[in-house]
Amino acid sequence: MRRFQAFMEHYFMPVAGKLAEQRHLRAIRDGIIATMPLLIIGSIFLIISSPPVKSWTEFMKPFTPTLSIPVNATFGLLGLIAVFAIAYHLARSYNLDGLSAGVLSVAAFFVATPLTEEGNIPLNLMGSEGLFIAILLAIFTVEVYRFFTKKNIVIRMPDGVPPSVWRAFTALIPGAAIIAIVWGVDLFLKIAWDLSLHGVVGAVLREPIQQLGGSFWGAIIAIILIHLLWSFGIHGISVVASVMAPIWYSLTEENVAAHQAGEALPHIVGQPFMAIWWAVGGSGMALALTLLFIWRARSKHLKSLGRGSVWASAFNISEPVIFGAPVVMNPILVIPFILAPLAVGILTYFSMSIGLVGKPYVIIPWTTPPPFSGVLTTGDFRGGLLMIVNIIVAMVIYYPFFKMYDRQLVKEEESIRSDDT
Repeated sequence: MRRFQAFMEHYFMPVAGKLAEQRHLRAIRDGIIATMPLLIIGSIFLIISSPPVKSWTEFMKPFTPTLSIPVNATFGLLGLIAVFAIAYHLARSYNLDGLSAGVLSVAAFFVATPLTEEGNIPLNLMGSEGLFIAILLAIFTVEVYRFFTKKNIVIRMPDGVPPSVWRAFTALIPGAAIIAIVWGVDLFLKIAWDLSLHGVVGAVLREPIQQLGGSFWGAIIAIILIHLLWSFGIHGISVVASVMAPIWYSLTEENVAAHQAGEALPHIVGQPFMAIWWAVGGSGMALALTLLFIWRARSKHLKSLGRGSVWASAFNISEPVIFGAPVVMNPILVIPFILAPLAVGILTYFSMSIGLVGKPYVIIPWTTPPPFSGVLTTGDFRGGLLMIVNIIVAMVIYYPFFKMYDRQLVKEEESIRSDDT
């Protein structure tokens, strides 16, 4: 274990730390997070229009088209909101004007978007289908804007001009260059191969990455990486989600579209699966460990920690347990901390793949307590039952390691008491 820790600290941790602080990935993460309120609101209307009770669903069927309007207006704007938010956050990280960068990125996004035969904007490209090109155009826009600003190739206004005015004039030259480049590339692709930027990015990036990120093995690798990072004190989900979140949200929107069309849901892995199902009580299935602390711990430290952190764990906040037990750098608890969510993820995936439980398609706040989160994400009451089973499975995996650590702490506490007397 010491050799493994030394290897991780020497080779893995520096890379993970730099990845967590990489400004482009951080901007992507923050930009995607900016879409969360809209997606949660849309999910609420989705639950209302398709409640998890068949009789209620039949009752709501006449109102479904009307209730679908907020769903389409929220999920359907994922790419458009993301291109602005990512550019805004990236520009701010360079101390540039975030508003100008965001507006220019939206303009570039529309320039790259092919119109329908009727001359309308295709709404499907405003959502998850346009998410990957939104990321690329947001980064491109800010980097070009930064280049022109750094080289001072901008229009400078005299002192005394209101900030809103000089910001607009500062963005004129870089903005013209950005629009011209995106338009030129898109025009070249159309003339040469009858393709659009959306089509090229979809074929080259979106489809292959989605197939990898939405697969069983993609989910397993993500779960392992998240918990390896947590084991060394790095917020694992933040690092991994900065890369994978666009994939997970895109897959979820495809599930939403299939659900609205009355079709079979195409994906198991998506934002609800990766945010909720293997992280009951927070990363590492922390609620299971907290319940063991309360129920079976003899150590005063673990018993008091369990009582103090159980409410946080009930709302999927795992930091009190991870840093309080601690799990971080603890060779005894690190093993089940990785194994428990891995086992639960595998069990959940195969339960959904064989139809035992519905596939998740609803995005809910990550603080939604179990088992309600299991019901809400799948629209299936069996989801709540599976979540309870998952907690029990995690407790079984944790138990022998927990008992070993608990005995160790009891001996240490008894030793301290004997020294005091």
